[in-house]
Amino acid sequence: MAAQEHVALAWSLIDLFNHRHSDPAWLDKSLAAFAADCEVVDGASGTTFRGPEGYKRLMRFFVENFPDSWQAVSTEFATEDGVVLEGTWRWTTTGSRTLLNGALKASGRSGEVRCCIVMQIRKGKITSLHSYYDLTTLLEQFGLNAAAAEAT
Repeated sequence: MAAQEHVALAWSLIDLFNHRHSDPAWLDKSLAAFAADCEVVDGASGTTFRGPEGYKRLMRFFVENFPDSWQAVSTEFATEDGVVLEGTWRWTTTGSRTLLNGALKASGRSGEVRCCIVMQIRKGKITSLHSYYDLTTLLEQFGLNAAAAEAT
């Protein structure tokens, strides 16, 4: 598979995510891009998921807790083995989020964090997807970063 085909595959995931409100089947369509034994890593939390169902679990977490979020890609880099997308994840806190320590009330404020997605692709399927984002900034924007609170 050529590098440009990898870019197209990666962009298809971003497009499906960003247009999920108008396509109820977006997540099932996304799963077709993954190998049955793929590894999906949320780098900020250190959580590893397995298989397309692992990707589905991770995406459900994000869309349930950040229902209006979307991703903007600023940089793409592809090889014969994979693709890297760098960009920004944006949202507005319009609804409450349920966290381990209780509910977080909606603030109506917008937020954003820088993110990077690294995919390994073999035979037209994603075998590994590692997602990295700035968890410290995310927590600060929700007022949940104890270190930042102590410094101010």
